[in-house]
Amino acid sequence: MPRTKTISREAILRAAAEVVRTEGREHLSVRAVAGELGCSTQPVYSCFAGGIHELERALYEEAVGQYRACIERYLAEQTYPPYLAYGMGFVRFAREEVSLFRFLFFSEFSTMDPFWDDIASTIAEAYHTDIGTAKLFHGDMAVYSYGLGVLANAGYPMSEEELLESFKREFYALYGYYFPDRKKFWEDKA
Repeated sequence: MPRTKTISREAILRAAAEVVRTEGREHLSVRAVAGELGCSTQPVYSCFAGGIHELERALYEEAVGQYRACIERYLAEQTYPPYLAYGMGFVRFAREEVSLFRFLFFSEFSTMDPFWDDIASTIAEAYHTDIGTAKLFHGDMAVYSYGLGVLANAGYPMSEEELLESFKREFYALYGYYFPDRKKFWEDKA
């Protein structure tokens, strides 16, 4: 009896992510992942006894990890204030990881942005507000951000500068709505 090739769970998830990247989620199957690995389906079933459904759930968690890594790189660059860095990183992920973005944000597994609570805390701290207001503010901003992400994901040409200006316009509008009595922080202090 031929010996079965030992393949790690991580290697299987990387192969599954590659199938989604190159062929789309609709082509994700145990057989396609095995083909990507150059093995039979047995090692995939050994790690994912629940078959494709278990593999898809694990791949969703892997995609969340890749999305987190993208956002963390954007935050680490410190090119933008943290709240803006989340938005810019979200759109970067949408543009660079077309199929994984769709798998992550347009699947039956997705619920909300995995950074939702982190972002709300960032807003509350940076703009001196309570967490409830921060979540409302971000909920409104997220609608706009998702729209920009979908445009980027579909290949709509947007430079970094255009994206930055789009975010600023929406942010300023929402800031004025949520904090109408505050002096606008972008105005010159007289």
